[in-house]
Amino acid sequence: MQPTDRPLTRVMALHALAYCERLFYLEEVEEIRVADANVYAGRRLHVELADDEELQTLELEDAELGLVGKMDAIRRRDGEIYPYEHKRGRSNNGEAWFSDRVQVGAYAMLLERSLETVIRQARIRYHRDHKTVIVNIDGALCNDVRRMIDRADELRSRIERPPITPNENLCIACSLSPVCLPEEIRKEANPDYESIRLSPPQAGKKDHSHHRSWRSSISQQRYDSSRM
Repeated sequence: MQPTDRPLTRVMALHALAYCERLFYLEEVEEIRVADANVYAGRRLHVELADDEELQTLELEDAELGLVGKMDAIRRRDGEIYPYEHKRGRSNNGEAWFSDRVQVGAYAMLLERSLETVIRQARIRYHRDHKTVIVNIDGALCNDVRRMIDRADELRSRIERPPITPNENLCIACSLSPVCLPEEIRKEANPDYESIRLSPPQAGKKDHSHHRSWRSSISQQRYDSSRM
């Protein structure tokens, strides 16, 4: 391994980047972090799991990859080792969300280099819908991880925040929305824009429940999954 001055990127920061570039920038470059009810609920889940089962956690770093991270657990089945992650939220209709795939892919790459063995799969347990999803560690996923690492390095060199995400559903339950101000930015760009987020809750409430409830539900499930 050749020495490098490349900063190490936390795997959870890579996870945030795959979710939203602006979220990554706020947390990792501006070092702004806000723990809301969803974040605390995820922490409670991990504490409860630590009390209820034997978890073999492992913290690894690799300067050549430019990664550092702590896995929820590593497990062994049929002679093969794999990372095992717990998520408080729901799966993506029985599949893993992209940011979760990037997370376990990064852990698998760290584990593979540390143990000098091939890691073929990872598993993610989604507690809200009680599904365990198998993620294959293939070339495409490893390329996604490397692409995210390169993007993290690029964003760190910028002096301006990335634009807000075009997917407004990601903003609904994000703990950093009060800092990011996505509603205000969208409203400034389009005076006719109608926010789907109520901040503070119930303030100036309009009845949009019939056509927005499904979007709020999906966003909450997505955010619960991605941030824990």
